[in-house]
Amino acid sequence: MYFKSTALTFLLAVENASSFGIPAQRQSSFVSRPFNVNTNTNTNNRSSNLQMFGGAGGGSEELKEILNEGDKLSKTVRGAPGLFKAGGLAAVPLVKNRIDVASEEAAKPAVAKVIVDLGVDGPNVAEEIRAVQQKFGVEDEDFTEMCCDVYKKYLIGMVKTPITTTSEMKELSNLRKALNLNNQSVGESHAAAAAEFYRQTCLFTPVEDLDDPEHPDRISIDKFLFLSERAFRQGEETIEAFKYEMSRVSKAFGIKIDEAMERVAEIAEPFYQQALDTARAKIGGDASSAVSPDMLTRARNSLGINVNTANDMHIATFSEEVKDLLGKSDSMGDDVDLSGLKFAEGARDRLAKLQETLSIDDTDADYEISVEGTPLFQAKALSVMNEAIDGSINAEAAWEQIKGRQNELLLKDDAMKDLLASMVMQAMGKPFEETITFANVNNEGATYDKLLDALGAKEACRDVLQQSGWSDFDDFEATFFDPFSKSSACGFLSRADRLRLYRIFLKRAVLKSESGKELTDDNYAKVVEVKGMLGITDDDEADEFRKAFGPELQKVLNMAMFEIMGDDFTEALVTNMKESVDKVVKDYRLSDNLVANFAAPIYMRAVTIVNEKTPGGVPTSEKISQLDALRDLLGMSKDDTYGAHLEVFGDSYKTKVSESMGSTGVITKEFREPLEKLRERLGVSEEDSRALYLKAMEERMVPMVEWIILELERTMLTAEQLAQKRKKDFGEDYFKTGKGADGNLGLGAEANIMTDCMNLIDFYTENDIAEQKQIGMKTIEKKVLEGDEEKTVTEEVPDYETVYPITGLGSNAVQEELAELLYRQFVVGGFTAQGPQGQRYEASRATLGGILGLGKEKMEEITNSIGGTIYENYISNSMRTKGSLDQQDMMFLANIQGKLDISSEDSEKMLLDTQKKILSEEANSIVANELGPEVVKAFREKCNSMGMELEADVGLSKSVVEQMFETEVSPALVNGDITIESGDKLTEIQESFGLSPEDAEQAFLDIILKRAQSAMSRVKAELIRGREENCTEIVQRLVRYAQFVNGDLELQVEEATAWKIFNMYEAMDFEGEEAEAIEERKNLLKIALGLS
Repeated sequence: MYFKSTALTFLLAVENASSFGIPAQRQSSFVSRPFNVNTNTNTNNRSSNLQMFGGAGGGSEELKEILNEGDKLSKTVRGAPGLFKAGGLAAVPLVKNRIDVASEEAAKPAVAKVIVDLGVDGPNVAEEIRAVQQKFGVEDEDFTEMCCDVYKKYLIGMVKTPITTTSEMKELSNLRKALNLNNQSVGESHAAAAAEFYRQTCLFTPVEDLDDPEHPDRISIDKFLFLSERAFRQGEETIEAFKYEMSRVSKAFGIKIDEAMERVAEIAEPFYQQALDTARAKIGGDASSAVSPDMLTRARNSLGINVNTANDMHIATFSEEVKDLLGKSDSMGDDVDLSGLKFAEGARDRLAKLQETLSIDDTDADYEISVEGTPLFQAKALSVMNEAIDGSINAEAAWEQIKGRQNELLLKDDAMKDLLASMVMQAMGKPFEETITFANVNNEGATYDKLLDALGAKEACRDVLQQSGWSDFDDFEATFFDPFSKSSACGFLSRADRLRLYRIFLKRAVLKSESGKELTDDNYAKVVEVKGMLGITDDDEADEFRKAFGPELQKVLNMAMFEIMGDDFTEALVTNMKESVDKVVKDYRLSDNLVANFAAPIYMRAVTIVNEKTPGGVPTSEKISQLDALRDLLGMSKDDTYGAHLEVFGDSYKTKVSESMGSTGVITKEFREPLEKLRERLGVSEEDSRALYLKAMEERMVPMVEWIILELERTMLTAEQLAQKRKKDFGEDYFKTGKGADGNLGLGAEANIMTDCMNLIDFYTENDIAEQKQIGMKTIEKKVLEGDEEKTVTEEVPDYETVYPITGLGSNAVQEELAELLYRQFVVGGFTAQGPQGQRYEASRATLGGILGLGKEKMEEITNSIGGTIYENYISNSMRTKGSLDQQDMMFLANIQGKLDISSEDSEKMLLDTQKKILSEEANSIVANELGPEVVKAFREKCNSMGMELEADVGLSKSVVEQMFETEVSPALVNGDITIESGDKLTEIQESFGLSPEDAEQAFLDIILKRAQSAMSRVKAELIRGREENCTEIVQRLVRYAQFVNGDLELQVEEATAWKIFNMYEAMDFEGEEAEAIEERKNLLKIALGLS
């Protein structure tokens, strides 16, 4: 590959150091230095130990020691030249071993000589080294060890010279290729070389001297670390392998790998910096010699510089170029005039090219330019801004100079905006500091004047920035006078100081008027400007106006109120008072909110005065007219006055409501209109009057509820129990009927409760206490006529629910348990009542629940509980007497459902639950009392007729079902009703019981085995008693059992007894039966008795 750019030459390690020179080095304590190395030790620059290029290192010199050792060996073997002839090797084994050793000893110097003669990058050097191996007949493994030793020696020789050159990386890489070493061999060589080199170094150099970064031996060790890191990286080791090899080398030098890597970076970075300096120097020169970003990338990769470090170095190099182009240097003193520093023509292009070469993004480049240019721009901008404030130049000229300085310093607009904002804040700082100084010594006149100066400075700054045309500065106050930002122009002032300055200016602005008692248009405009400049909030402004002018407003409003509410009221008086109030409001520029804040308490005071002069609590129409006039003067709406009227006249309205109820508690129609007129007269709002109305109703309702609860308790408790609960002696306890309480739920007591409950319901409904609240929308269907045809259409209408604003529970008139009990009693009473009265009770049931404070769910729960009890009792009686429910029963239950308002779903559920409960109890009774198969069969068929499964629906356990199965099947099995031919019958019974075929089969098998054991026990008992005639039927039964299980009845019978039983069966009379069937049964009996 051919590269035109000469700048790449140094990256490829061409041996030409004439452009850089060889810097001074200190002499190592044990290594002989070349004669041309300066041993001056006065150097503090670590980069002086680096060379971009370099000639041959000390590696070849170190290999000459191996050549010297080889010369000695040559002298030894020269006397026996025949030893190296192949023909003599096969004769004498002992001599052969010596020959091998001699060959190997001679091979290593030969390898070294090839490298010294040809160089590591010489032509065919690798082939020559391979030829040495062949010439001396060295095995591969042994030859690799020789090459590792040569590599080690060469590496030690390289680092004995502290100067590091970039060519040495290539040199070491070529050596590795020439010696054909793999990664493992290189790692071993470096570790061994490190150990040996450190041992040699420590022989002459104290360990503490190696901590000095400038000591030659320390520099050599760092060079060793650098070359090792490069060798391992270039070998493309894995991360784990690299850490391992690098750790071995670090450990040999007594340091940790992290420190070693830091030392490596200290060597690599100066090399890369020289590359960056070269790239910078070639900017603007011949294009063929320019450095490209790809070249720098290859250099970075070659030196092992990571991306982040390289980026930092790029930015630092760019920053140095910016300083040089500006003419800035670190040696400049504070007295140097910086106003003349600027970028020369062509600087922008040069920086752009350097930015591209260094791959720096615009943000970083702009920042570096801004960092260096900002102080220069600030000095000029602040000077120009002060001149504009002083009036020396106009805004247009000031902006022209600022814009020109921006262009000279290559600053972007974004950077300019922040800088100009800073300049404005600095320019405004001086006026503010002077202002607060005068304020601190209570010099209000000077404070006022300085605030005017600050306003002038603000306007000057605003005019200058408006020349920019940038929208960022449109809201000037928000941008530069934010009180919550410490960097704003007024940010250094505390809130207390800003309010004090505003207060002084507001006060002086009024005094500056001709009358000294008004805020003129001009002065008010200045007050508004000062408000924005000091960052005063609207709330703080209102508070300061209230403090300054509130007393004057209070005075004129009080005077107007007392005059208007006096006995000598006229319309002209109102007009004149309004003019006085309006003048104060106008003169002091008072806001409507401020006037409203003073108006409310003044109006409240006027209403109180009216009430004090109205013994009856209801003001006259004249007084109401005066209040209306005052309200208009104060600028209050009618809604604004409702609060005062409620507080003063609310009790009067509630009292009238209570008086209107009369003895029945119901407000009749003739009292409704007067109450509405009273509300209007008292000035109470409809909403407030409703609340007062409900309060009066609640006071009347609570005793009614308490009385009903007392009556309820009397029906359930004796006098002693009631006295103990109420902590009060109730005496003999007579009801309204005169009947004494006996502690039972009698008809007389129930009638009293039902009557009192209906009175409570009538009180609630006739007084319109319940309210309708919209809860959403619902869809309804209605009939409409389209021409002559009637159609059904849907319509969305509001959906309402009844709300009970006052309740027994909410008023603490009843406890929740008693409220539920009372509702239950009312439902029962309504259910038992007949005719219109019963219908009235049923219709009022939900209303009573709402009045008591019970929710819809709780009422449904109670109603369903009552219905469930009734269902259970009725169904139980019907099923006990009739066995099942007929149509008449279902009609009765439907009637109950309607009377109790039970839903169809709940009714069906109660019916099923009751049936299940009754059937479950009947099943348990059958099992517990061990009733016969006929009862079990009848129960099973009853369940089947009702469509209920014993286990799934009735809720019987599986074991109970199987027990009932056995109860029905076992007798039929014993008496022969069930035989081997009765499969269909068994299947019917199995399905009727709801058993699976597997479960039924197992249950039937258990029955057979159990019955077989019982039968065998009886046969044995009869036989030992000599009653063989009693065994005939039992043995036949055993044969029937055996037919079901192929004879496997699991019987344990002695052989003699078994034969006796079999002989008995064989002797039986089987006349009329088929011989084959008889023989089959005999065989089954033999199997059952264990005889076959």
